[in-house]
Amino acid sequence: MLFRRAELPALIEIAGRQLPLIARRRTGSRGIRLSADPILGAVRISLPARGGIREALALIDGHRGWLAGQILKWPVARPFLPGSRIPFDGGELLIDWAEHYPRTPQRMDATLRVGGPRSLLAGRVLRWLKAAALADITPATHALAATVAQSVQQIRVGDPRARWGSCASGGRIAFSWRLILAPPIVRHHIVAHEVAHLVYANHGPEFHTLLARLDGNQRQTRAWLRGHGAGLHWVGRDP
Repeated sequence: MLFRRAELPALIEIAGRQLPLIARRRTGSRGIRLSADPILGAVRISLPARGGIREALALIDGHRGWLAGQILKWPVARPFLPGSRIPFDGGELLIDWAEHYPRTPQRMDATLRVGGPRSLLAGRVLRWLKAAALADITPATHALAATVAQSVQQIRVGDPRARWGSCASGGRIAFSWRLILAPPIVRHHIVAHEVAHLVYANHGPEFHTLLARLDGNQRQTRAWLRGHGAGLHWVGRDP
């Protein structure tokens, strides 16, 4: 008799929603860990280096109620749709779309006017937000770096899930474009953090002393990110 080998599904249904199941094996780990990722909108499970599939399936099945409770706490998706409101620079922007409007998005106070085909709306809004983020963060980074006698060779924006900014050797700094959705003091905190890394490549006492000098609102900005950071990753996401 042949027995079918147990496998983890790519999707699981929790609380009426089809969610990705992301499995990862960890060398040296003997246990199985289950979590609901509020940033990716997925269920994560870590496994030992070998085996554990049947145990993982049983763990998921036995914790469906707990997973459903965690998922209900996730932020609400805020897609780029006509008439929708999205966070921007600590406030909100209303997406005002009509096909006859100019295709290049135009900000008019608290309104972002976008034209062209409806199917291209989301892409145009996303590109505008990325450009706005880079235009805002670039001069701020150069100015703050100059206060500590450092130069920045490259600044770019991307969409990382694990961090808001990163600093590489050679004065290359990357930021999440989603920072433009946050209040200015939050962007300043992340810029200050990465500029401090131009001087100290670690998180030692000297780094934190410099960061405190560059940003006097760390407690406030960290609290904001704990409460609202995950929600920024749901902006532009379909429900």
